[in-house]
Amino acid sequence: MGIFRKAEKKLEGLVEGGFGRAFKSSVQPVELAHKLAKEMGEHKTVGVSNVYVPNEFDIYLGGDDHEHLSSFADSLKAELSSYVAAFARREGWTLVAPPQIELRRDDDLRLGEFGIATRTVTQPAAEAASAASAPPAGASAPPAGAYLPPAAALGFPAVAPAPTPGPLLDQTVLYQGPPPAAAPAAARAAAGAVLRGPQGQWELRESVTVVGRSRRCDIVLADPNVSRQHAEVRRQGDDYVVHDLGSTNGTRVNRRGVKQAVLRPGDRLEFGTTELRFERLP
Repeated sequence: MGIFRKAEKKLEGLVEGGFGRAFKSSVQPVELAHKLAKEMGEHKTVGVSNVYVPNEFDIYLGGDDHEHLSSFADSLKAELSSYVAAFARREGWTLVAPPQIELRRDDDLRLGEFGIATRTVTQPAAEAASAASAPPAGASAPPAGAYLPPAAALGFPAVAPAPTPGPLLDQTVLYQGPPPAAAPAAARAAAGAVLRGPQGQWELRESVTVVGRSRRCDIVLADPNVSRQHAEVRRQGDDYVVHDLGSTNGTRVNRRGVKQAVLRPGDRLEFGTTELRFERLP
């Protein structure tokens, strides 16, 4: 087990042990830590010499969960920022600026549900230089002898900004309640296809993937011309089939309006004014 994997386990233990006993809300900090790491991996961008991952995260919580977590928001955000930085370093990913995390209230979410919006945002050079020694956003510098976030306590160096900027991405993913029971091995096999577009790329891992504007969808498109639940892509054997869900502006494949269509590599799907390209993975 490598040093960073050991450090990750220590970080997880600190997050879970330090906060798991502090409240009885359905959303636990350790869940947030794991999902933030997952979203970095899902939305990474491969550059010429670096793999860029998001560095800004908005966590959307329902009213009750937001009230509970806000009572120690500064400490929580510092913990999560340290975890994100350590995880990215272990994986060899590049953060273009120190991670920033904000807690947002969304009354459309029920108890136990939370959404994560990710962005890759650079900062001016002067700010980046001072940020290397500054605490994460929303956290005040601790006084002498005070508790330090896990990354600092374990000796992780500050996350340096990349020499070149990454793209600007904005993704939101909704998580609902505790994770389901482990799926059969066949269902956990690597995804066989992806949808790629200007807002990012998504692996089609599930048997049904819902596309729409609502944060409850699997693929969230920030396009006012996209319906809240616009369409779904179903995996049927070795094929992928797109089904329109009665959307206002319809679904098109290669410029032709469809209610249902079997997808082929290179097909261009249009949802509102957003175009995604369907590709099979090797």
